[in-house]
Amino acid sequence: MSERTQAVAMHQAVAPEDQVRANFYALLSRLYADAPDAALLRGIAGAGELPGESEAARELASTWSTLGKASAAMDPEAAADEYQALFIGVGKSEVSLYASSYLPSGGTSVRGQVRATLGRLGLERKPEVNVYEDHLAAICETMRALIVGTGGTEGPEGHAVGEQREFFEMHVAPWVSACCSAICACPIANYYRPVAKFTQAFMAIERDSFAID
Repeated sequence: MSERTQAVAMHQAVAPEDQVRANFYALLSRLYADAPDAALLRGIAGAGELPGESEAARELASTWSTLGKASAAMDPEAAADEYQALFIGVGKSEVSLYASSYLPSGGTSVRGQVRATLGRLGLERKPEVNVYEDHLAAICETMRALIVGTGGTEGPEGHAVGEQREFFEMHVAPWVSACCSAICACPIANYYRPVAKFTQAFMAIERDSFAID
């Protein structure tokens, strides 16, 4: 009687706090990739409150609560019109969601710098994705992938905290707050103003967490 063994891929479990981080990045990626539909608005509105023990956590909880209330009141068609006017426009958008609009190139294009980093990390833009690598939606999706992997039980696992920190410090922290401030300052921003404020609060917690790791 022969005995056959089967190789089983072992994947390290994602810590609960890292899964929460990844979920927020996934949500932000979705919101900046396109306007929220009715299901997403309902999901955000019904998600409940966040705990707020520290000052930064209270700010995150406050902006999350505001986003939830805005989502409960928002009409999907109005959200779609706002997204079109803010980020696409006719000829030129009111607010750019591309890092290259906020950072000096320094001889190499900002987009090229992001692509080079993705190459070192073994990541690349999926063919079906219709935005460039330095778009805010793509940047948030990259952070999600660095935390929990690229998906699927057989997919690559997340990257080490040091690699997450490096990508964040190089390609997120230098410009995302300025982009969010531009959204908040734009007179036609309505729903995306609380989205931007929540983004800023979340990114501030990420920045502080990486600083002490």
